[in-house]
Amino acid sequence: MNPLNQPERRTRLWQFSLLYLLALLIPLGASYYLFSNKSIVEENTRLTSELDVTHKEQARLVMQFDTLTHRLQNIDQLDQRILSETNQQVKSSLALRNEENVNAIGLGLSELKRDSAQMKVQAHRQLARNILRDFDLLRSTRKTVDVLNQNVTRGGDAEKSNATLLDQLGQARQQVIMLQAALANCSKAPPPIVNPPSVATLSTSAKLQIELLRNQVAFADADCLRQRALDRKPHSKDRAKMLEESRTAFIHILQNPATDDLKQSIEKTLETINVELGKPARFFLFK
Repeated sequence: MNPLNQPERRTRLWQFSLLYLLALLIPLGASYYLFSNKSIVEENTRLTSELDVTHKEQARLVMQFDTLTHRLQNIDQLDQRILSETNQQVKSSLALRNEENVNAIGLGLSELKRDSAQMKVQAHRQLARNILRDFDLLRSTRKTVDVLNQNVTRGGDAEKSNATLLDQLGQARQQVIMLQAALANCSKAPPPIVNPPSVATLSTSAKLQIELLRNQVAFADADCLRQRALDRKPHSKDRAKMLEESRTAFIHILQNPATDDLKQSIEKTLETINVELGKPARFFLFK
């Protein structure tokens, strides 16, 4: 049997279906309008792009830092070899290689500074600035290390020069003693029968030779004192005091020089000492 209200039921069913569709279309339409602006896709693309940039900048920083670290290790190894090396030519070659490493570090820092200005990640820019600051301190300290290495080298050369001067002084003193003994024997010996003036001539020549050797010994002593003064720190009291003592010794020799060549050598040396002491270029014998 068919229900009597079938037309009404059909009408109510259509009304319910239409109401259900309208109720379903409202959230679907809202969702469509909310998520149809592609914001999620764009955000995902932006994050992917930023991640790629971050990876590239990190790889570039790691490569530059590894290069700088390698240069630093080379500098440290060369410094150790310079301190232990005795051959001056090898030392000069090692110092030249160290200078090349320092220049390469300077170029690497310039490249890092240029790249850091174009980096998009703030943390990477800050890291690059910190590295640049630390390496600036390293380069300033490196200049001090180079100066100390030069002072060590000059100190070693000065010690060798002083040892040579001391050997020469010892030999000169032995010659003076031998000539003095020869002069004493000549003065005590009886005058020969033949050619009497030869004794006086020999005595005068020996005296001149002894005086020359004494001047040479005094010159070597004064010059050794001057060399030791130059090894001191510039503008120090010990340096000025030793230069004054050396100057006084040279002036004492200059009062009665044995030869003109010796006089000229002393005058040239005094000129350099006066320049070091800040005195006038001309000097006076009794000052």
